[in-house]
Amino acid sequence: MTKIGIALSGGGIRAFSQLPILATLHREGVEIDAISGTSMGSVIAALYASGVDIETVKDVALELEKEIQDKKIMSRPSMKLPPFSKDKLVGGLVDGQDLEDVLDVYLEKLGLHMIQDAKIPLAINAVDIITGRTIMFVSHPELYQNSDPETLVIDNIKLSTVVRASCSFPFVIAATPFEDMMLVDGGVRQNLPLVPIKDYGVDRTIAITMHSNEPFKDFDSMIGLGTRVMDIMRIEADQLVQKQADVHINIPLDKVGIFEIGRGQFTMIQGARVIRYHMDDIRKLTKKESWFDRLKRR
Repeated sequence: MTKIGIALSGGGIRAFSQLPILATLHREGVEIDAISGTSMGSVIAALYASGVDIETVKDVALELEKEIQDKKIMSRPSMKLPPFSKDKLVGGLVDGQDLEDVLDVYLEKLGLHMIQDAKIPLAINAVDIITGRTIMFVSHPELYQNSDPETLVIDNIKLSTVVRASCSFPFVIAATPFEDMMLVDGGVRQNLPLVPIKDYGVDRTIAITMHSNEPFKDFDSMIGLGTRVMDIMRIEADQLVQKQADVHINIPLDKVGIFEIGRGQFTMIQGARVIRYHMDDIRKLTKKESWFDRLKRR
């Protein structure tokens, strides 16, 4: 049987647009054998890897978004900043512990405490800002064949800590301390995590991105400018990786900023519209390959 993996890229709240893609795959009978996610894509990947039905995943994702919005987690600078506190945050204004605490509640609702609790093989990446090394968190180490000797693979850790680390967007959310590392957004090195699902040994791959062509205008905001720089770098890197996927789906969300918490439902509507143009590609995924097709893919 053909094994299929899906890679969910980072993109802040835009990542919610990936949920209708997962719902459509389920409706079409496409079984996902491995899933990876970076940054906010890691939130969606973690929820999906719980193995519960996709409608429940969507509901929980929207509840999580509302909680983050109501508590102003992404818009309220932490008091752990000089001169207010001796507990200095590194690399951001927002305390990632607040995000982790909320994630803990909603992941636990789906039976997810440790990363090993994932029912579907899951991979989430972060970067150790001290060494610059990629850190890959995996749920099923017995199935994972690490193709990069420079990548450190970890499989025994709280899932909320993993997701927090992958979402620790530089200059906004403070780095996540773990052992002797300081972990930041996986998108710093690999915004579209296609490599880890291949390392799970799948036969076919789907890659989802949220690239847009909206001209930049927010020159008065340092965070806005920093986000724009990161966006340009991510898109450039994604374009090199997405060519290696069997199916690439891009959801352009020009009017949605990555930190516009509260617009998750809107992005989901856009994702549902885009997927209609990729149905032929999706249906081909489950068709048996001929020897000639396999030769062409090499």
